[in-house]
Amino acid sequence: MIRQEQLSQWLGDRQRKYADGLVLFNTLAKEAMKKKFAAYLAAAPEDPHIFDPHFTQLVNCLSKLDKEIKFSPSLYPAAMEEIVVVKTMSENDRKKTIESKQANIASLEELVNNLRSRIDSLEDDSESHADELVSLQEQFDEKMSELSALQNEVNALNTPGVKIITEESLSPSIRKAYARIKEIAPLYASLHNDVANSEIPAEERQPIAEELCKLDDERRRLWKQIDAWAEGKGELSLKEKRPVYSENGVVRGIEIARQIKRLKQNITNSQSAANRAESQGKKTVMQNALDRVAGYQEELAALEKEIATQQSASKE
Repeated sequence: MIRQEQLSQWLGDRQRKYADGLVLFNTLAKEAMKKKFAAYLAAAPEDPHIFDPHFTQLVNCLSKLDKEIKFSPSLYPAAMEEIVVVKTMSENDRKKTIESKQANIASLEELVNNLRSRIDSLEDDSESHADELVSLQEQFDEKMSELSALQNEVNALNTPGVKIITEESLSPSIRKAYARIKEIAPLYASLHNDVANSEIPAEERQPIAEELCKLDDERRRLWKQIDAWAEGKGELSLKEKRPVYSENGVVRGIEIARQIKRLKQNITNSQSAANRAESQGKKTVMQNALDRVAGYQEELAALEKEIATQQSASKE
């Protein structure tokens, strides 16, 4: 579309916005017209009524410009320029649009979280689920693309700046995950004290350590879910500490052994999903699976290095 067409459309639109017309005036009007009317038009109230004197004057000015451009287009080169139409919203329209998009975002986030949880569950499984993983990953990528587009639109409508994500600003499903993390914290601390208590026989501490590691697995999955949700939204500012491997030798050994086993299974499942996606020509799904493989391999290498270092130290 060229600007002349935009001007004609604005003049013919009964729902026209004052702000859009003012942009056209400032772009197309000659200096003599600007000197006479620019200050007056700029002094209009926000989103004036169509019968407001400022609006009437703006329509008169643009109608005159429209006739002059059609009669002598060479005198108005800016009117012949190709443009991208950007409509200006009133504050009320902006807020309504944001609310609508945020409702869609909340719905998509819940769906994405469910898909992510299902994918994680299948990747942790010892059995092969390549076919289902490919299908789920396709759905996940599609919904993430929709979610990202909506988030970008909302960000464009909001005031720019770094956004801090607190517990109060979490979505309902993510707030539930964070609430469970807070429930796990005292349970983990209590069981950890029991495992470290040398007065409890070793055979009794072993099942406690296993239960402790299950809680650790759960909270790691929940944090992963929260991080996936927060990506691109802002900086997380949550009070609960992220899980780290225990300083207790027995617990740490079990936690690392479980994580190594899990990572190896994740690598196998994700590689199978990548191979299947490649054979079907689904490049995006394949690349996402390969990216996961690379991340798993990096973490696995670090843990195996730690185990090797410990074994070497114990032999000395």
